[in-house]
Amino acid sequence: MSSGGAAKGEVSLYLLAGLATAPLFMEGFRVALHGQLAREGYDVTASELLFPYGTWSRNVLPQIWEIGRDMQRGPRRSARSIGGRRTLAAIGESRLRRGHDAASGGGRTIFIGHSGGGVAAVHAAMHLLEHDDSGLSPIVVMIGSPRCRIPEQLRPSVLYVYATNAGAPASGGKITDAICKLGTFGGWGGGIGRSGESVMKAGRSFLPGWNHNKYGPDGACGVPIIGWHPDYFREQAPYVNGMGLTNKWLTLHAVWEWLRGKI
Repeated sequence: MSSGGAAKGEVSLYLLAGLATAPLFMEGFRVALHGQLAREGYDVTASELLFPYGTWSRNVLPQIWEIGRDMQRGPRRSARSIGGRRTLAAIGESRLRRGHDAASGGGRTIFIGHSGGGVAAVHAAMHLLEHDDSGLSPIVVMIGSPRCRIPEQLRPSVLYVYATNAGAPASGGKITDAICKLGTFGGWGGGIGRSGESVMKAGRSFLPGWNHNKYGPDGACGVPIIGWHPDYFREQAPYVNGMGLTNKWLTLHAVWEWLRGKI
């Protein structure tokens, strides 16, 4: 908990929804995280829920196609991301409505993306990192997202959250969210073994091999929620464990424990 006092700095908080999402699906989580940031002394200059691929009122087939295309974009092609560009456009429009320059910042930018929204968040964050001269890297949290290749410069600022079986430790447990098994963080790299480590021996390396985490996030955390992909933010029965903790609380706790060390 915060001890009060002067604001620690400005932050802009954007939650990005995924495929065919209900308009208020992530709203409770946004309010909770906004409140946590404010209690810790941060000046939250923006706090919004965005839909880079549309809500459930839009035809689902174009949404699936767009997310699939964005998942396949390599680090050098993130500027062409459909969801990423829509996210940046929405942020620009929001800043104009608040009377700010569309290109101006609001301190550290935090993206929280669920499902396909996590892919759009990576691409939008990379654009900001390349074009913002503030020196503050955007922060990205991917929750229940398909895997996509994350540019090297952004990897230290990305957390990947996935559902595990209830009772599993945060560092382990079987992934119970099938969406988290889609896509890849992998890439070809010289001298890489099956576990991703370097395999230099006697000054020589093996032939280039597949590194399953070459473009993966530096941070990853399993959350032992009840349910799977659509259930990270549930806060009512039956999504309450034996200790009385809701899925939303477990997800928020995991995100905040990592986030507080990055801002």
